[in-house]
Amino acid sequence: MLLCPPFGQEAIRAHRFYRVLADRLAGNGFDVLRFDYFGTGDSGGDDEDFDLPGAVADTRFLCEWARQRLHPARVSLVGLRLGADIAMLASARSGGAVAELILIEPVVDGAAYVEQMRQVQRRELAQVFGSRWALDAALRERNQASPQDEEVLGFGLGATLQRQLREQLAPRAAWAGSCGHALVLARERAACAHWVEQARPAVLDLREADSDVDWATDSAANTSIVPVRWIEQVLRCLRGEPVHA
Repeated sequence: MLLCPPFGQEAIRAHRFYRVLADRLAGNGFDVLRFDYFGTGDSGGDDEDFDLPGAVADTRFLCEWARQRLHPARVSLVGLRLGADIAMLASARSGGAVAELILIEPVVDGAAYVEQMRQVQRRELAQVFGSRWALDAALRERNQASPQDEEVLGFGLGATLQRQLREQLAPRAAWAGSCGHALVLARERAACAHWVEQARPAVLDLREADSDVDWATDSAANTSIVPVRWIEQVLRCLRGEPVHA
């Protein structure tokens, strides 16, 4: 089991969920690998080195490494938010070697995702500087997010990455995964409904994520977020059991 992390602050906010998920999977007999993409977390590289193709390549490399070194019965990928899209794209380049693909709240519109990240940056700046902006126009001009803003909550969101997200994660994009069985827990089920037919002959089980967690914030950094129902759904999927909404 490869657990593909989200991007930036969302990865930090999801850290506890990934840790508990990994423990539960390991307790049920699965070998689990958590990792950081190049340019993120504890890996090598700087913020500006992270990009979408690189993250997909990192994931593909680990799939191949696991097959060659660990000789597992099967390899499966799990991803949350942008990590879900990275997992899907990596599976498509794995030569059909991915058994299960589990996508939780995937990013279904890259342009909207970029704009959401920029809005998050504006929101956090407003909370930090507050009423001082009204008194100091220069401060407001210097700190207000611009259309070319390349930082979100301390993480780089450069022009190249923004372009890749807009181009490669277009709205209503076709299913890009390759696996035997897929589970998609979508925040908006209708946005992913066309994947069900496109994924054939693989079986794609599409369910509502039933979540309103704001992953892109640091306002509650010490709050542990562990949607237990997601963990149970992941385990049922891997056991070949029906996944209930």
